[in-house]
Amino acid sequence: MDNTASLGIQAFITEVAQRGGRAVRLTHSRRNPVQVRGIDGSLHVVRVRTKLEGDWRARRQDGALETDDTGSQFWVFVDLAGSRPEFFVLPSEEVAADIQSEVDLWVREAPGRTRTGAHTIAVERVAHGRLRWDLLGLSATRDPSRTPELGAGEEAVVRRRPVPVKQVVGEVDDVRLRVVADFEGYRLVGRYDEATHRLEVTRGPMEGRRFDDPTAAAVAVASHISGDIEVADGWKFWRVDCAERTPLGERVGTS
Repeated sequence: MDNTASLGIQAFITEVAQRGGRAVRLTHSRRNPVQVRGIDGSLHVVRVRTKLEGDWRARRQDGALETDDTGSQFWVFVDLAGSRPEFFVLPSEEVAADIQSEVDLWVREAPGRTRTGAHTIAVERVAHGRLRWDLLGLSATRDPSRTPELGAGEEAVVRRRPVPVKQVVGEVDDVRLRVVADFEGYRLVGRYDEATHRLEVTRGPMEGRRFDDPTAAAVAVASHISGDIEVADGWKFWRVDCAERTPLGERVGTS
C-alpha cells in the first residue's frame, strides 16, 4: 500500500480511538479495510480512501456492490490536505449507487467505453457525510488524550504526517535520463540513473520519491493513482522524453 493510503488509515484509526471506539486493519482483502468497534459494541467494516489534494480515487467497478470483497458497510473519505485530517462517512450502498450513476452517464456518452479503470470522487459528492461518526457508533466529540490500543499484528500509528520532500532545482545539470509516462490522465516525469538503475519521480503524483528500478516506480505510481494494486512493466511504462517516446527498455537495452 502506498504511503498516502497508509497515512489515511492511520489517521482514521487514531480518530476512532479519540472518539471512544477501536479500529483494527483487516487483511482479508488487498484493499485493506478497517473494522471499527463503536462505543455501543457495534462492529462495522469500513473502506478508507485518502487524498492529499484534488479528488479521491476509486474504481468504476465499485459501482457494483458484488465486486466489494471487503464486505464493507461504510466508506470513510480522509482528506489530509489541511493542518488536521477531515473525515466523511457514507454507507457503502450510497457510495456504490453514486459511482454507478456517474459511470452510467459516462458510458452513455460513448457506448464503446468499459466499466473499468479509475473513478474520481469530488468532495461535493461526499460533503454531507462530514463528521457522521454516529453512523459508526462513535462519539461526536474527540478526546485527544486517547490513543489507539495496539494488539497482535496491528500497526503503530504515525502521529505526525511527514512533509513531502520536493526536488530542489539548482544550477547543476542533471545528467540522468529524463523519462515520462501517461497514466489515467496524469503526465508523470522522472529521472532514470543508467549507472544505478534507480528512478526518481520529479513531477506528478509521488513527486520526490526514489525507487530502486523503473518497475518499482511504475507499480508504486500506478497503484497510487488508481487506488488499487497495479501490475506494470517499468521498462515499457516509462518512455524517454524525446520526439519518438522510445520505451525506456529499448533505450537501455533491457527489452
